Order: sequence, then structure tokens, then C-alpha cells
Amino acid sequence: MEFYCVMVETGKEKAFKALAEKAVPCVSFYFFERTLKTNKGKLFDAPLFPGYLFFSCESLTPSLVADLRNIDGFYRILRETSEPTKILGEELDELKLFIHNGERWGISKVQFLPGQNIKVISGPLLGLEGKIYKINKKKKHITVISSLMNDGKRFDLLYEDVVIVE
Repeated sequence: MEFYCVMVETGKEKAFKALAEKAVPCVSFYFFERTLKTNKGKLFDAPLFPGYLFFSCESLTPSLVADLRNIDGFYRILRETSEPTKILGEELDELKLFIHNGERWGISKVQFLPGQNIKVISGPLLGLEGKIYKINKKKKHITVISSLMNDGKRFDLLYEDVVIVE
């Protein structure tokens, strides 16, 4: 199985996914959302990587690329549609963890490790380890730098409890 990332029109990721699943049923598409809080404490779901979907296929053929290009909202397969980059190594491990935990994530418990790394110890992202970019204790958000995207994409996670490891 090969894994890739496709860039689509931001805000229309779910619509693209629905069209793509009908147009190319042999391909599995993934769009991840996580739970966050507003300033007033109300929970809402937000995309983890706005404008991006991941997909897996047996082989990325020219025919499959053509089918994807014909779907409304398609921009490109990363890095470039003419030379798509497979997701491999550490990035693939992270993506498989995301896929295993489902496309909608609730609140996780996070463990802070020395050197400003985090480890999720319960919840939908159990086992995820990442580098902390920013901590917002008031909102209980932690901004993590993902290894999945080569450009160091950041995403916020909502956490419940923090365990400090000495």
C-alpha cells in the first residue's frame, strides 16, 4: 500500500472526500479533525490539516491521478502532481497512528517529557509523540509540530491532564 497527500480547496475537504470515494472507490481517503474549545469554553471540531487529505492506494497510476484531477476542489498531489511524493518512514508511522485512531479526535491526556516533547497517554491519539511548539495552559491547547508534513505543519491538540516526567 502506498500513501500520499492531496491538497484540496480549504473548507471543502469533506465534499472532496465524498466525491473522491465515489470516483475512485479503490482508494481510501482520510481527513482528520480534532476537538478544540472556543474562548467561551464551547467545544467544536476543526480540521487537523486544513486543505489536505491523505490517501492510500495499491499504486498511483496515471489513470488514478487523472481521476483525482477531475474532482472539484483538487489542487495537487504533494509535492507536485507530476512527481508525487510517497509518505514513508517516520511520517508514515505518524500517519498510520492517525488512521488507526480514526478521523475524529476528542480530548487526549498529554505527558510532557524532558526536552519539550509530548507523549499522549490516553485518548484518541494514544502513543503519539511530538515536539511542542507552543503551550496555552488557559485554553488547554498544545501546539505540536508534525513530522508528517515536510514543511513542519503545526496543529493544536486539546488536552485534559498533564503529567510532568522528571
